[in-house]
Amino acid sequence: MPEHAQALATLVAENREHLQAYLPAVVQLDSFGEAQAYLQAACARAASGEVLEWHVFSGTALCGSIRLKDIDTEDRKAKIGYYLGRQFQGRGIASAAVRAVLAHAFGALQLHRIELQCAAGNGASMALAERLGFAHEGVLRQAELLNGVFVDLHVFGLLQADCRPD
Repeated sequence: MPEHAQALATLVAENREHLQAYLPAVVQLDSFGEAQAYLQAACARAASGEVLEWHVFSGTALCGSIRLKDIDTEDRKAKIGYYLGRQFQGRGIASAAVRAVLAHAFGALQLHRIELQCAAGNGASMALAERLGFAHEGVLRQAELLNGVFVDLHVFGLLQADCRPD
């Protein structure tokens, strides 16, 4: 994955405004050095089992990233998060990537529950969660400081038994 540093930096730089709305930390990866350091750290986190992260491609173009974090093997649960560059949205790429990671999580990792959280106002992520069978479980009031403002987080959950194989 470190070999994707330049492609990641370029994707982030081209999508600064788009990513800033909900993922301001990702915007910091807009230079080769920052992207390279992040990817090296991501490999270390993957080796420890803390976080698993994959890059998403459309053909040969890096279009985003998806990850499982807060992986709890004892309670068999994790959280999923993802982003795509604006130019890649609306093509089913995020849905396909989430489906693939869910298959891995519920299959090889034998997890029981996956949680997806998204900021109020992120209609695209809420729609994706519902489309893939996640249940809306509630709202965490002012649970995230996003661009200097506390925002509500919508919480969605998917159990292995509820996962649609489509």
